[in-house]
Amino acid sequence: MHREFRKPLIVMAPKNLLRYKNCKSNLSEFDDVQGHEGFDKQGTRFKRLIKDQSNHSDLEKGVRRLVLCSGKIYYELDEERQRLKADDIAICRVEQLCPFPFDLIQRELKRYPNAEIVWCQEEPMNMGAYTHVAPRLWTAMRNLDRGSPEDIKYVGRLPSAATATGLLQIHQNEQADIINHAMQSEPIKYPY
Repeated sequence: MHREFRKPLIVMAPKNLLRYKNCKSNLSEFDDVQGHEGFDKQGTRFKRLIKDQSNHSDLEKGVRRLVLCSGKIYYELDEERQRLKADDIAICRVEQLCPFPFDLIQRELKRYPNAEIVWCQEEPMNMGAYTHVAPRLWTAMRNLDRGSPEDIKYVGRLPSAATATGLLQIHQNEQADIINHAMQSEPIKYPY
């Protein structure tokens, strides 16, 4: 309001995030003191990437899968991971897609050197962030001499001309399939 020019603010957040008990912030995240254990210094700054909130060390060779996602699907993935007690899966939230946080992605790739890299989204493959993220994720991997573009696994809905199925039961089944495939114990193969 105090600037000479105005920038539009676009917030894309579904209302159902209000229903998730873990979708909240601690008071320590709103001040400039050190946050609680396992978090970066919080402060009032926007976090471009929120690292896995498990008690993982700076180098985790035992983690078999690094799931990168953006948006509300994180809470469903985390809920399923806790239910399965899958401590060998790390979930990171990419909060800023553009400009892409190459430095933070590389930090997480170094942190989990043996992990299968997965991008998870609930949108169809041709509509969500995957087509934007995949080449940038590959650039981050290439700079670390890690794998090939085929090593980026995709978990989400198949490409579609429609944004939604139109039927609640089919949508719920597809959503459950996405969560199950992201958390499965076998390596991910697409299409599943």
